[in-house]
Amino acid sequence: MSTYPQQLNPRPGVTLILDPTRLVLAFKERPARELAVSSTVSELGLVPEGGETARAADTSQRQVINNTEFRYWVRSSAATALPEDMVERVQESFRDNLDWVGPVYRMENEEGLRAFVCLLPNVLLVKPTPTASQTGGNLAALLSRYGLSEVTEKSRYLGEYRYFVLDDPLAASSFDIRNQLLDAEPQLVQELRFESMPMVVPTASIPNDPLFAQQWDMTQIQAGGAGSTGWDISTGKNTVVICVLDEGCDLTHPDLQFSTPGINLGTMMPDGSPTGDHGTACAGIAAARYNNAEGIAGVAGNCRIMPLAFSTWSDTEVAAGINYATANGADVISMSFGWNAWDPAIIDPAIQNAYGNGLVMCVATHNYNGSITYPATNPLVIACGASDEVDNRKTPDSPDGEEWGSNYGPQISVVAPGVHIPTTDRQGSHGYNTDSGAAGNYYLAFNGTSAATPHVASLVALLLSVNPGLTNVQVRNIIEGTADKVGVVPYAKTPGYPNGTWNQEMGYGRINVLRALNRATQVSLRFPDLIRYLAWAWIIIIGGLMITPGGVLCIVCGVPIDAVGFIGYPAITFLGIGSIVLGVVGLTTSILEVTKGKSLN
Repeated sequence: MSTYPQQLNPRPGVTLILDPTRLVLAFKERPARELAVSSTVSELGLVPEGGETARAADTSQRQVINNTEFRYWVRSSAATALPEDMVERVQESFRDNLDWVGPVYRMENEEGLRAFVCLLPNVLLVKPTPTASQTGGNLAALLSRYGLSEVTEKSRYLGEYRYFVLDDPLAASSFDIRNQLLDAEPQLVQELRFESMPMVVPTASIPNDPLFAQQWDMTQIQAGGAGSTGWDISTGKNTVVICVLDEGCDLTHPDLQFSTPGINLGTMMPDGSPTGDHGTACAGIAAARYNNAEGIAGVAGNCRIMPLAFSTWSDTEVAAGINYATANGADVISMSFGWNAWDPAIIDPAIQNAYGNGLVMCVATHNYNGSITYPATNPLVIACGASDEVDNRKTPDSPDGEEWGSNYGPQISVVAPGVHIPTTDRQGSHGYNTDSGAAGNYYLAFNGTSAATPHVASLVALLLSVNPGLTNVQVRNIIEGTADKVGVVPYAKTPGYPNGTWNQEMGYGRINVLRALNRATQVSLRFPDLIRYLAWAWIIIIGGLMITPGGVLCIVCGVPIDAVGFIGYPAITFLGIGSIVLGVVGLTTSILEVTKGKSLN
């Protein structure tokens, strides 16, 4: 275990301490059966971490260990420090099928299993110096001398960083190569970072038994139900794309429609099929088909979904997913997850890129009844908390009897329903509801800020459906400015929160679809639109002067116009008529472009 640094400070204020009782094992090929892996690790004095799930000491929520097809978390069966030669013994036991052995670190000031992270020993994220960046492909050739190979499919979506893997991580780990590069290649390398993989899948959902057969949440937010609702104005347009950045989606589900098959973020290749159950549930809340006599209706049931599937839930996958969505036509990204150990230096540039390209990002605050987790703390995203069935912040004391609470704090924007939410599930015996047949296609009690977040993301989609000219700033202003001031905690005018009264538990309040859509259809004339209107109007005026009869002076030279057309020239008359036609067409087109979002769906 002395192979790995005992303590790391990957960024200011964050300290990682090596856990001597834990390891991550990665294989080149998927073991024939997980039982065989368990049997072998048992002989080494190891046990699989928590089996498939683990119960955190501080909450009642079910936490899923982040095992993949090829990676397994293990720990000492005696809960004591592993022997110094454990890595060598693991290599000997698994021989040629072992890809690498990774260290597990614990993040200070973080509680429970979510404190643990593996810094992958086979990956380095390289930020080249400006000089090296200009050499392009030469950097990869130079770094190959250190046993590094670039994965260009991942580098493409990581901004300034380039993604390199070690050819033989058992011979030399990323920790060893990092030190060598920093010492020997300062002219090539400006910065080197590790890829971080969480022990616990960082989704913000709380699966539970089915309790309700109706979508109370849609009535609560005035999307549907009796009386005037948001769906009277719009159920979304299929040109608007909601990226569900998650565990992929059931691509053949009859109640979901997709803009693209998506990709797996581990391979950066198609498609976005499920790597877990969570993504399909989030997608249904956002955009289950509307009015199709099938299952449920999502908030934006006529919009389409872009499914992106995490493989390891690492920070590079988060960044690559955001950048992929930005580059491939998403309008809004729904992110029902959060974890404080991810590296903001990797993820924040992707958020900035998406924001700069006009996307709206909605991120869950999480379910620990404490402070908000990253990346919901980034000010460019909408931090989404969960409300309960009586319109308060979801807490362990909520009348639903479930012992979890929505995280809250100064970054919170709005809340949305997050308990007992009916939604789509992976079909048949897969997913949260394992009933066979069509009954297994839905789950009636999806919970957490994971459920709240797609409510907000799909409201974004509805706003862009009725008014595609809205900027991401305007969309956020509308959502925050039209939220209902519900709950027992009073709201107040607060410096730094410009869109109305606010509190740190509910933000600006619980979203209201009807009020938001009404606000969006009250199209405001932006300054660039005004300039465009005036330009076309001026062309019409000039054309009119060209064909004005006698008695009017030419505005250019002051010569009296004594006949139809400028000083009697038929050619000028023709030009004047053409100018009027051009101006009328241009002005009409401009007005339609700005106001077309007012049409109803």
